[in-house]
Amino acid sequence: MLALGLIGIQYPQLFGNGNDIAHSAFLSGGGLALLAALFVLKPLVTSMCLWTGGSGGLFTPTLSTGAALGAFLGEAWSLAWPGSPVGSFAMVGAAAMIGASMQAPLTALALVLELTHSGFQMMVPMMAAVVTATALARHLDGYSIYSARLEAL
Repeated sequence: MLALGLIGIQYPQLFGNGNDIAHSAFLSGGGLALLAALFVLKPLVTSMCLWTGGSGGLFTPTLSTGAALGAFLGEAWSLAWPGSPVGSFAMVGAAAMIGASMQAPLTALALVLELTHSGFQMMVPMMAAVVTATALARHLDGYSIYSARLEAL
């Protein structure tokens, strides 16, 4: 827990379930270095917290990790193509990460559309990303974040 606290001093966004990370990624991004750090550190911090016996879930940290990755890629794309909506990239990344980690692509689409109130404007890119990410995850491992924990027991 000391290591978690020390990491959190540098990156206070890591505290909590990740809702703040996702919210800022959907609205504005936040800079390449910060988004890259949050994408790498959020799964690590979540794993460390759960390993030490702390309570917490997996859905929102997974959503925020995908949003951070999507926003990072959106910020990188904006360097080459200025004016691109970084929040849209974050939504696509969040949906892809949820679909791949839960092995439930339709559920991921429905959840991200409902949670972001984005309407159907982002449906086609989200579907392409979710199907691709889910197929890749199924090919590599095949477990969801929930069924993988059952194997450990």
